[in-house]
Amino acid sequence: MAFARQTRKNKVFVDSSVLISAAISSKGSSRDLIIGGFRSEFKLYISDLVIEETRRNLLKKSPKSVPFFEIVRQIFPARAIIPTKSEVLRAAKTVNLKDAPIIAAAVKAGVGHLVSFDRELLNQRDEIKTNFGILVATPKKILRQQK
Repeated sequence: MAFARQTRKNKVFVDSSVLISAAISSKGSSRDLIIGGFRSEFKLYISDLVIEETRRNLLKKSPKSVPFFEIVRQIFPARAIIPTKSEVLRAAKTVNLKDAPIIAAAVKAGVGHLVSFDRELLNQRDEIKTNFGILVATPKKILRQQK
């Protein structure tokens, strides 16, 4: 199997909403995106905050999915990015403070895409694209662009 050439377009920051969806459902675009990361179709990035938020929400919404998430997290083909305080504050000038660490981590990773189901991030996609050069999209859209 040939490995996809890694370009900024193939570099994807994964938000907790997508990890939660992938952990809960064995089908769907979120799971397909994560599998694409294992197959080197994408270079996936996450942050410590995403890991914590995913675990916390799975414990509340679907405790039976936590073991799967923990296994995936251990072998996740991603790089954990930790933005600095100044990087988060810069992002907060464009997006809500609660979303700023996610945007800052995505910028620091140098990704072309941030994949999320978060309505606030999706609604701010134009501002994020203009200010940071990152396309915010759902997993389904990212997978469609890959074809």
